[in-house]
Amino acid sequence: MASLMELRRRLNTIQGLSRISRGLRIINSYYMAAVRRDFEQMEAYEEALRDSVGAVLGLLPPEIIQSSRFINAPSLAPRVVLAFFSDGGLCGNYNELVTEGLASLKLTRNDKVYGIGTLAPDKLSDLGIKPVDYIGGLYQSKNTPLLVDFFLGITEELFSELWLVFVRSVPGREGQCVTQKASPITLEVQARQGELLGEPGEIIDQVLSSYLTATMLRAFYTAAFSEFYMRWSAMTHAEDKAKELADSVKLKISQTRQERVTRELQDIVGGMNYGG
Repeated sequence: MASLMELRRRLNTIQGLSRISRGLRIINSYYMAAVRRDFEQMEAYEEALRDSVGAVLGLLPPEIIQSSRFINAPSLAPRVVLAFFSDGGLCGNYNELVTEGLASLKLTRNDKVYGIGTLAPDKLSDLGIKPVDYIGGLYQSKNTPLLVDFFLGITEELFSELWLVFVRSVPGREGQCVTQKASPITLEVQARQGELLGEPGEIIDQVLSSYLTATMLRAFYTAAFSEFYMRWSAMTHAEDKAKELADSVKLKISQTRQERVTRELQDIVGGMNYGG
């Protein structure tokens, strides 16, 4: 049986872990709320942009629209995949879900993979994949200009398809991996009367590139919220577990102390009887 000193040392360790878990839970709760607001704004922006893009395309000749590489992609071009991993650990099975999503796409040597998240290079390396490029550490900082530049760089690639692989978490439910085919783009286009200034080919490229960037930003904020939520959930579970363990150790300390007192009393009583 463990001594009182060992039990007290174990209790101090558990209580220390509980304080760390509580602190991380509070921090991730803050980030989760902030990112959720950003996601809601991004969701509204993307929906409004979708309507605007449809209106602009309605002013262009159908043959110009069909010739766009974002609408009618070249079949021989490589497939591009953007995988959203986490910026850190302690977030449950977040990265395992992304890995499963990538596996479902059955990647080949011809595919070009980009990564989001500080852990992206390591996780992709485990799969034998070297990313074309990656960017990390932005779930907390939310450096939108840097993100936009990164996503616009991806749209400059010539690709047959653009896939987004990210985790979507809903409070109260387990996280799920989403594999979203973002391009070729499908939009409702209604012919309109009007005129656009500029070359139609350049206009449609700029408009659809902006739309794809908004789609990737929406996936980014979904992934960011999911990471913070899954880490918050993991820390909440860890804090609850630490409390259970602490209560158990406290009970053992109480029992051990009581047993020691009982033994001492027995020794005293035994000594008194012997002396009599």
